[in-house]
Amino acid sequence: MTDEIVIPDGDNPSEEHPVVVTELFSGPVPHPWVLERYKAVDSEFPMLLMRMAVEEQEHRHYIDRKKIDVVERKIENQAAVQQGDLKFGTRGQWLAFSLAVVFLAALVFFGYLGMETAICWGFGTGGFIVVFRFLSPRFFAHDQKDKEKS
Repeated sequence: MTDEIVIPDGDNPSEEHPVVVTELFSGPVPHPWVLERYKAVDSEFPMLLMRMAVEEQEHRHYIDRKKIDVVERKIENQAAVQQGDLKFGTRGQWLAFSLAVVFLAALVFFGYLGMETAICWGFGTGGFIVVFRFLSPRFFAHDQKDKEKS
């Protein structure tokens, strides 16, 4: 907001010297002068803006707390791995083992039904996944290092 204020000269009151005053305002809500103009449009509008600013601030605090919690858990997991406590990592291994058993049981069932095409697709897909899993670190190792840096 820029206003021009005219100040009369002390020696000669008929001479006027313009002075420019500039106000800068920064914050989650508009300048109070602007809020007064919003109030002229709708009397509830300034309160809506204040409520939105409060809710936004609460949301930012919530997100910041979640980020801190995630970082703390990651540090705890890394410390557990360094100490040799591998209990937290076995859940994924059990899940992978269970999926593999279900996959093989489905292939046996398809074999029992005489669906040779499904068996070929199943073993082909499984073989591709195994080969890709063991070869991917060699070909994509640089991608993992880039991700760790960021």
